[in-house]
Amino acid sequence: MSLVPFSRRSRAPVFSTGFEEFDRMFDGLLRNALTNISVPAASLTDMAVRMDVGETETAYHVRTDLPGVEDKDVEITLTDGILTIAGEKKQETEEEGKTFHRIERSYGSFRRTLSLPADASENDIKASMKNGVLEIEIGKAKQPEKTVKKINIQSR
Repeated sequence: MSLVPFSRRSRAPVFSTGFEEFDRMFDGLLRNALTNISVPAASLTDMAVRMDVGETETAYHVRTDLPGVEDKDVEITLTDGILTIAGEKKQETEEEGKTFHRIERSYGSFRRTLSLPADASENDIKASMKNGVLEIEIGKAKQPEKTVKKINIQSR
């Protein structure tokens, strides 16, 4: 049930806000603008990299979706315990004479860093990529057995 009173003749609100004409004009401008949209590559934003991180008894597992990115366009580096995943999703070539009305797919560079835990083995890292899904396995360092050693105190 509406609380705005309507006139019997026009079914329009009796009390006008004065913005109806402005709204109609704006809608017309928007409609015309949508038919002439072209988005330059420089205005595209960087990609967001979302990931899942889990662990088993022997390794940490990182999985991230990078749809449309080829493995040759991804670089994984390790520096001082920081794992960095970086790369670029290249924009497809635009077709001549084609006007875009909406562009929602992301293009551009991406970068994501992770601090590795103390028990991560920096020498046991493997990465693979299939169908736009990057998987990284980081082995856990084997913990040496804790031994107790008695230290003798010498008298002086």
